[in-house]
Amino acid sequence: MSAGDESHGSSRGWRIAGVVFALALAAWCYAPALRAYFITDDFTLLALVRLLREPLLVFTHDHFPGSLYFRPLGVLVWWLVCAGAEAAPRAQYALNLLLHVACVAALYTLLQRLRRDAPLNALWAALYAAHPLSLGTALWLSDRFDLLDSLFSLLALTAAFAYTQRPRAALLWTILLCLLLALMSKELGVVAAAAVFAAIAFAPRARLGSRQRIAALSAIAALTLAWLVYRQMLLAPAGVAAAQVPPLPDFIKGGWQWLRLGGEFLAQDPRVPLWGEVLLAMAALLWLSAAMIGRARLRVESAVIAALAVLIFLPGLAQAPIALAAGDLDASQSWLYLIVPSRFYHLSVAGLICALMLLTTARTFDAESTVRPRAQRLSAAGLLLALIALAPAAHNAAHRYAAETRAQVPFYAALSTAVAGLDLPAQACQVYLLQTSALLGFSGYADAIAKGLAAAPERLAHCLIGSQRPTYTYFVGAGAVAAADYRPLHTLVRDGREVPWITLGNLQMIYLRMGDATAIPAQAIFLDYRDGAFVDVSAAVRAGERKVDFVTTD
Repeated sequence: MSAGDESHGSSRGWRIAGVVFALALAAWCYAPALRAYFITDDFTLLALVRLLREPLLVFTHDHFPGSLYFRPLGVLVWWLVCAGAEAAPRAQYALNLLLHVACVAALYTLLQRLRRDAPLNALWAALYAAHPLSLGTALWLSDRFDLLDSLFSLLALTAAFAYTQRPRAALLWTILLCLLLALMSKELGVVAAAAVFAAIAFAPRARLGSRQRIAALSAIAALTLAWLVYRQMLLAPAGVAAAQVPPLPDFIKGGWQWLRLGGEFLAQDPRVPLWGEVLLAMAALLWLSAAMIGRARLRVESAVIAALAVLIFLPGLAQAPIALAAGDLDASQSWLYLIVPSRFYHLSVAGLICALMLLTTARTFDAESTVRPRAQRLSAAGLLLALIALAPAAHNAAHRYAAETRAQVPFYAALSTAVAGLDLPAQACQVYLLQTSALLGFSGYADAIAKGLAAAPERLAHCLIGSQRPTYTYFVGAGAVAAADYRPLHTLVRDGREVPWITLGNLQMIYLRMGDATAIPAQAIFLDYRDGAFVDVSAAVRAGERKVDFVTTD
């Protein structure tokens, strides 16, 4: 074996070791979350998929309760996991772990496409694995839509850059398939479509002929437009078409809020200790030095610049109306709040890491150049400092997330036990859970929690389960609840119109609010939460001995 062969084999071995390290780091950071439990919106998805008998209907019907979203692939994945594991949370978290690792692997393939066999590609992927914003998205099960979207978006962009270097029909079909899967995962699939479009549109003419370019751009535009039209057609009959596009001021304010909050997460995330922030500042200086040293050799094509700019910034514009509700970061913020906004930045962080890699890595790697070793050492030192700062913070965030969500398990167990033992009326079945407003993540989710965790959720399909506060969505059997059954509850009204109910085969998702509480059916059941258990106080409520104060605000 020649010296050159030995060197190539050694480099390949180091690359494999680096990839293994990045994937193992992703698993280590996430591992504590395997003990976590469901929280807030998780119960909505859990109730939906456990009661739904025909999961493929989510591809042809409006299916997302309480919103304008259309995410059939993510809902189907929830259904498939529940079909095998029922309401076991560990199976859901195990899948999120696999998706987190897959996103890290997908980012590595993109880095490889941008700078083939660059020595630090695996460490840049490891930075994504350990970043609290990346891990935070994976922690909350309800953010699985973002994991799926990021996975297929990164794969689509990788295939797009490959297509610009060697256009083939197989690659174009791969791009279109990945884009379709991203669009079916979340609305942010349009970001992937825009990034891929930019990568191909700005590709050098010397590598991509006009015919292949036009064919690819036409196919991408046609697929994206067809999906958006299809989505609009499904949502329009539900009466939500008029609310699809928020006002322009919301986009402007929300976009600024997204930028500001993102800067706070990157510079002063409360989960990162002070010494970690110092290390991150040092890492940034090292990367800047590496870029300055090698600036004459850091050639980045306009197609790559355009695509990464879209990947980094367009998620902010697309999510601006939602980001508008986000607040400032500080140490007093709850652990849950620090997790929830992560989804705004999952794809953007991947794009930012690609940009940092390109800015610190020369296009060529000739052994005679002194630029490469110096810049590479500086970049490697910065990466090590950043990993030392971020990996423990991400691991601790996962540990705290698991601990805080598990703290609610005794309450959920008490609820399931109490509901399982009820003698439910055949008509006008209403169950009210009292003294629960202080319980974390309970407000608004009473019906979803009870039915999502029930051993036999079909038994509750004709019942309305609420609390003293309005419940976001009731999950019932299609046609199982008539007007006489839900009085004094009334249909929810927004902007002078009744919010339409969603019907998916055997399942119906309905929206009700409390009216005249004195007209609650005589057979209604009231359970008071006391000392870790639910006590039936129905007789006391009917006799007027136990007063119930309902919140009736829509």
